[in-house]
Parts: sequence; C-alpha cells; structure tokens
Amino acid sequence: MAVKFAIYRDGKRLESFAPVAPVVLGPESVPIAGEVIFKDGLLISNRSDEHAVALGLMWDMGMLGCFHLETTRLQHREEPYILNVELARARLMKIVQKREDWNLFDFPRMEKLQQLFNEAQGQFVEALSLQKDNPAEASVFADHALELAVDMSEQLAIFHAELLLNRRRTNGPYVRHMFGCRIDPTIQNEKYRETAISGFDFAILPMPWRLFQPTEQVFDTQCIDEWVELLSRRRMPIIAGPLISLREQDVPDWMYIWENDFDTMRDLCLDYIQKVVTRYRKAVSVWNVVSGLGSNTMFPMSFEQCIEFTRVMVSQVKNVMPGARTLVSITHPFGEHRQRMTSGAPPLLYAEMVAQSGINFEGFGVELEVGVPVPGMYTRDLFQYSCLMDRFSGFGKPVFVTALGVPSRATADASDRSEGKLDPTDGGRWHRPWDPQLQAEWMESVYKLTFSKPFVESISWANVADMHHTLPGGGLLDDTFQPKPGFTMLQDMREKFHQWNRKS
Repeated sequence: MAVKFAIYRDGKRLESFAPVAPVVLGPESVPIAGEVIFKDGLLISNRSDEHAVALGLMWDMGMLGCFHLETTRLQHREEPYILNVELARARLMKIVQKREDWNLFDFPRMEKLQQLFNEAQGQFVEALSLQKDNPAEASVFADHALELAVDMSEQLAIFHAELLLNRRRTNGPYVRHMFGCRIDPTIQNEKYRETAISGFDFAILPMPWRLFQPTEQVFDTQCIDEWVELLSRRRMPIIAGPLISLREQDVPDWMYIWENDFDTMRDLCLDYIQKVVTRYRKAVSVWNVVSGLGSNTMFPMSFEQCIEFTRVMVSQVKNVMPGARTLVSITHPFGEHRQRMTSGAPPLLYAEMVAQSGINFEGFGVELEVGVPVPGMYTRDLFQYSCLMDRFSGFGKPVFVTALGVPSRATADASDRSEGKLDPTDGGRWHRPWDPQLQAEWMESVYKLTFSKPFVESISWANVADMHHTLPGGGLLDDTFQPKPGFTMLQDMREKFHQWNRKS
C-alpha cells in the first residue's frame, strides 16, 4: 500500500511533477525512511508498513513565497488524496493547535486574525465538499485556503512574539551578551576583525579539527591563538567550538581510517578535546562540545552510540575544566536530511534524549542556516520557525542559536564555500527572491521571534562578511566590507535591546 496524491496547479491536474526535497514524516513530523516518486500522474509515498504518514516537500505559493510544507499524517489507501487539500488541512490544524498552546484569545488584535482564519476555514470547507465530485475546483479553494492560512499564521507568530517580548521586558533584563557572530578563524583581515569585535556582543569561534591537526602528528594552533588573544584582549566573550563536528569539512583526512572503529574514533576525539580545552581554558566562556551527530555520515553511529558519544565528550570537557559551561549543538533541526539515513538520530529526538539522559551540560546550540537547496536548509515561513523553537521549550535547557543565516542574493555565489554550487533560487524564497533588503527584513523578524522565547539566551549570525561565507551573500558586510541593510538592522536591534537592559 502507499499514500498517493493528485496534484493541481491553478485548477489543472499535473501529469508531470518533480518533487523538490520530498520527505516522509511520522509522528511529531519526524522524518522516516520512505521513497517518494511521481509516477502515472500521482505523487506516491511508498513504505514497507501501513502506518499513517505525512509528506513534506517544497511548495510554491507565488507572492507569499516558496516553502517546505507538509501534510497531516494520512492512512494508506488506493484512492489518491488531493495534495492541495492536505497541505491546507495541515496548516489549519497547526494554527488551531498553536493558538491553544500560545493562549491567544482575548486580545483585540486577534479579531482581525480570526477573520482571516475563518475565511481560510470557509475556503477549506468548500474544498472538502467538492473534492470527490470536482477535484479540480476543490484544489482552487484549497490553494486559496492555504494562502490565507500561511499569511495568517505568519502574522499570528509575529503577534505572539510581540506579546512575549513585552513580557520578557517586564519580567526583568535579558542576558547581557545577546548578539553574536560566528567568526571564520582563517580570516586575518584587520577590517574583518574590527567589525566582528565592535559590532557584536560575543564571538562564536569554531575550532575545526581539520584546521588544528591537518596531519596526525602535527598540531597547528597559530590562527586560533591569534583570534583568542585578540578577543581576550578586547574582553569579548568566546563560545568555542564545536570541538567535535563529524562533518566532512571538519574532520582531518587521516581520521577516515577509523570510520568503522567506533572505540578508536571516540578515543581520538577525547584526546583532541583534552588538548584544546587545556590550551584555551582561561579564555573561553562556553564550550560547544559536539555538533550534528544526527546528520553525521562520515562516522555512522547507532542512536545509542550518539547518546553515549555525547556523554563522554561532555564529560571530558568537565574533567579538564570542572566549572566549564557546555553546549550540545543541533544542526539542520527540521531534519529532512534524515530521509535516506539509517544511522544516527533525528535532530529533535536526539535533543530530547540528550536532555533526558542525565548528561551534565548547560544548554543547546542550534544552527539554522536556510535558503539553499541542501537537505535541512530549505526555506520555511515564520510560523514554522516559531513552532520549531517551541519544540526546545520542553527540554529544560537554555538555547543558544550559534549560527543563523539566509542569503542576500537570489543567484549562486562563486565566492562562497560551495564555489557557486548553491543556487538560492532552488532553495525556496520568503515572499520574494532573496536580496540584501529582504535579508534584513527576515533577520529582524526571526530575531524577534527567537528572542521572544524565554529559554533563548543569544543569537549569532553565521557570516560576518562575504569572505569564505557559508551561504550566497550570507554576510552582513559585502566583500569590500561595506555594510548591508542587515548589519544596520542588527545594530539598531542591539541598541534597542541594550537600552531595555539598562532600564530594567
């Protein structure tokens, strides 16, 4: 059996369709193994069992944007569902759920949003009444319902954020160091250094193993030493790491010989942590210990090994520096990269288990770079980002957003780390194609959404400038160090939040 979908565009049945970033989802939107194909005019989600599943994929909504959306979980059956209807159903159900969770009822502004919701709901009811006898017309009503629902849900998320921000202001000051940046330690440019120090409250200083130990017997610390010395001299707090990131770009080539020897790989990681923490223990404020274990493909681990590996790595930092503050980082938290992985753990399930396992760590790091066609990095709308951050509220740990970013251009960037292989056009869009002004608008909205969550302590932008940057045009300065609108926007927010702290 399979879950099948008929797809309509502007009321016309599609006979050809290439799904972008398709993923099969189980309970709690957790990605699970499954094949998604388009065949004989139907989008088919194949599973070996008959459990109800949802489908997620990129969906173009015209002026609103192009987002990765999902259906509700559906039972396997011979008759195809209408994808347009099921996408609308899922968003309307999520709005009802979050309105309850957020307790958004007796507010005057909710009347306008309720009207939008009622209109969307009315369009959806029309779609349901027509889906058997006239599926083409039903799809038109469903498309309109989805557009209204996505628009309303973004406004709902922003309204909720404003309420919580005011509440945080009333209840007491924010933490002192809220606005950070992730530094590229290989860049020694003086203008880059000065901007990173003067324009932010703290620094994320990556410590990639490949950079430290390019060959097994050589330990080169020069470029990190220079940054640590500079940041310490300017009294800028440092979050160091991740110490252990098992992504291909971070692991030394000489480590690959141990990819099937978990015990040896673990011991080498412990030795590396011992050396780094010992060297920089006096300068670092917080240690980001491990990152992205759930998306690791270089050194496959079982779910149990992921948890145990996290435990021993955090313990090693504490052994070297008993008073250390430590983070465990989650990368690609939406998790669609898990579609074809059989090892590791879905990001949020991993986070939940780490939080419940008794590991002695102080908080979660979250990396959220989006807007490019990479599994886990496709564009979502504001409501989805707010719902994602809410998932961390039940884990009982503070959250540090250690890398946040979107492109500032809608074309590939030959100077970024992918060397032009990432085209934002294929990664979705938020309202319109990416440009510097849209990057600033997105930044303002997502910073406010994120800081409205009482468990979030800080946010770090992923790229200071367009130099060796991870996203096309992802920096807040261009390649000549001229500020983009996003940099100006961040400085305005930073000053405003600091004023709130001084008044508290």
